[in-house]
Order: sequence, then structure tokens, then C-alpha cells
Amino acid sequence: MGLNKNGVIRIGVAMLVALALAACATPSGTSGPVVSRPDVNPPPQTLPQDLDAPGEAESYDPRGFVNPPHMESEPVRVGLLLPFTAGSDAAQKIAAAMFDAAQLAVFDAGDRRFLLIPKDTKGNPEGAAAAARSALADGAEIILGPLFSESVEAAARVTRAADAPMIAFSSDLEAGGDGVYLLSFPPELEIERVTEFAVTREMTRFGVLAPLTEYGARVSDAFAEEVFVRGGVIVHEERYLQEPDAMLQPAERLAKYSKEIIPLEMRHEFDRNNADPDRLTPGEAGQDGFTLGYQAVLMPEQGTLLRALAPLLPYYNVDINRIKLLGVSSWNNPRLTREPALRGGWFAAPDPEITRNFENRFAGAFGAPPPRLASLAYDATLLSARLAREPRERQRFSASAITDPNGYFGADGLFRLNADGSVERGLAILEIQPGGIQVVDPAPRSFTAGY
Repeated sequence: MGLNKNGVIRIGVAMLVALALAACATPSGTSGPVVSRPDVNPPPQTLPQDLDAPGEAESYDPRGFVNPPHMESEPVRVGLLLPFTAGSDAAQKIAAAMFDAAQLAVFDAGDRRFLLIPKDTKGNPEGAAAAARSALADGAEIILGPLFSESVEAAARVTRAADAPMIAFSSDLEAGGDGVYLLSFPPELEIERVTEFAVTREMTRFGVLAPLTEYGARVSDAFAEEVFVRGGVIVHEERYLQEPDAMLQPAERLAKYSKEIIPLEMRHEFDRNNADPDRLTPGEAGQDGFTLGYQAVLMPEQGTLLRALAPLLPYYNVDINRIKLLGVSSWNNPRLTREPALRGGWFAAPDPEITRNFENRFAGAFGAPPPRLASLAYDATLLSARLAREPRERQRFSASAITDPNGYFGADGLFRLNADGSVERGLAILEIQPGGIQVVDPAPRSFTAGY
């Protein structure tokens, strides 16, 4: 089962722009799909109970469900929880863009029975729990969102008590499971894909140069596991504070473990007259004057810091023409093509040919390119609309329907949700070149055994 593009309602840019401007009111006098106004002030009775107190299964009175008078039949109600009034301006902008993307998906689906009910989480756990209760009280059969991990945990207590599924947008793996599905971009998927690709290119020895952050630890742990299960080895790992000066010594230490490719006499510190082979550490001296070391280095950094970090390896004698640099999806930045040290670097990310279609359609409808997270709201909404076609209420959003092993094809390509709440994605391998970022291994178009 996939997200079929056949039958998609083609609507003009003018209509979509008008929808964006008119989203503050529920439309009337039309039989098309409906997007309700975001509820930024839930009624008092929807405020959360004690979030830590165990409760019995909650039920909601159907007499209180949202029923737009112009809809021809009983709607399929879907709640959308986003931080519309979060304290951060950045969070508010992301929420607005995700809401726009969800509207785009509603009209692409073209289901006249589909009713999207946005709710404001206010960017905090208490608000998320209140928003979930409000959406369920309005008759939502499934909840999309929230965005932040703590909000997901709070809202999940509400949805689990009501036996309602949730497709959330957090990449915190601990928040998933038991009816909560995480449609996100977990870094573990990128690491798995790029490691697998490197190993198929006969690379078995790796180095790691990662930031001393929670993200750096998460990526490094995932990389170590992926290398291990594929029979490889981490030759050396270095962590650094994310400051230019603090990167120097970790990069220099890591560089000393790449000596397989560079003959000893070509290294800056090598002195042929004073070299003493007996003083070389085990594994440092190699055959024919070469030394043992890694074949590739994982460098999960981005932006300006990456452009400062990458040149340190050739500065400390790493032959980057033969040592492959591996990265993460944030490397998908045209500015990085200007950095010679990154030339030939590999990273895993959604196929740009696929994502470009969504980005162009979003920009055409709303006048600006979407932030990365906008596609999550689009995919979750379109997936919900696809499942909403099932006439049996208790079956359309069942666990077996949501976790169809064939997966779905969305704005970022192939994906599927698993029973444990995790997501799998079909990612491409991209390579940085001076002329641009190129796909060197396309993203899969279907899930098959072994992927």
C-alpha cells in the first residue's frame, strides 16, 4: 500500500493561498475537505489531569464532536497538535509551516469526509496534554503531533488512555511505542545507510570526529554499533567542544591514526635520520613504510563549524583524496561544495529529486520554501487521509493499517512505521563535489528483504 498520487485534486495556487489566509475560519458552503481553525485556547474542561497519576481508559461524548454543518456525511476527524503559540519565534514559524503543509496534504487527498482539527500545544507538556484532550473531545480518531519530545510524552498519556493512536514528530526513540509512532528523521537511519554503503565499498576501518554534545554521542554510539555488526572496527574516536580552537587538538590526535595512506617520509613530523622503529607503537608501523589506520572518518558536524573542521584533517597530513569523509543529512548544503576538504564526502539523506517536488509545490502555494520539518506534517496528514478511506471506523487507524509493511511514499520518499513506534526511511547516498551535490546511490522505491 502506498500513497497513490492518482486522483489527487489539482488546485491552483490562488486557491491554496486563499486557504492559507482563510484558515482562521471553518469554511462553509462547500463539500470539499475541511481544515478547522487552530484552537489556541482549549475550553477549561479539556485541561490536563495529573499527568503522573494512572487513570482508567478515557471516553468522550460523541455529542460534543465537531460536526461542520456543510459536510455531507459523518466526518473522519484528525487532530493536529503543534506549538502555534510557543515562547520561541522559531518554533512558531515551524508550527505555521507545518500547518500549511498539512493543509496542502488535505487538499491533495481531496477526501470530502476528512476533517483536520488543529490544536495549540503552546510548546510545553501541559499544553500538549490539554491539546490532546481537546482534540479527542472534538472527536479526533487519531492525533498527529506534537513536535517536542516532552510534549509527545505528555500527550501520549492522554491518547493511550483513550486508546487513540498518535503519529508524533519527535525523533526521541524513547517516546515511541504503545500506540505512539514517530514520523521523524532519526540520525540512526542516516548512520545505518551511510555505514552500509561504505562497507559495500570495502571499507572496514573507521575514525570518528564528533562534537561533545548529546547529538554527537547519539550519532557516535549508532555508528559504533553499525560498524560492529558489519565486521568493521573503530580505529580511533575523538570528541571536541564546538569552538574553532577546541577542534585543533582532537583533529590532530585523530589524524595520527590515518597513516596507512601516507608514507612516513611524507609526514611533516617524520625525521628519517632520527626515526627509531622500536619506538613506534603497535599498529603504527606498516609494510613498505606505511602505517595502519582508518579508511574513512565520520564527521557529524554542519554549517560553519564543519567548514572549519574538515580542513584540519589535510592540515595534519590526512590524505583526503584517499580517506573518505562520512557525514549526516545536514551536509545537504550547497555552501559545503566550496570546501575542498569535503570533496567526495558521502552522506545519507532523502533523495533531492523527490523532496524538490514537495518543496516547489509548497513554495508555489505559500510563497516561501518549507523548513525541513514541514514535510512531516504533510506526510502524516496524507497518510491519515489515505487510511481514512476505510469505511470501518475501528479499522481505519488500527495498528495493522498504520504499520503496513509495504510502507508509504511521501514528500521525502519511502517510509514505514513500525509496531515499536520507530520509522524506517528509504534514503539516498549523496556525494559532495565542486559542481554540486550528486546522488551516487539512489533511494529505494520499495521495502524489500535485506534493506
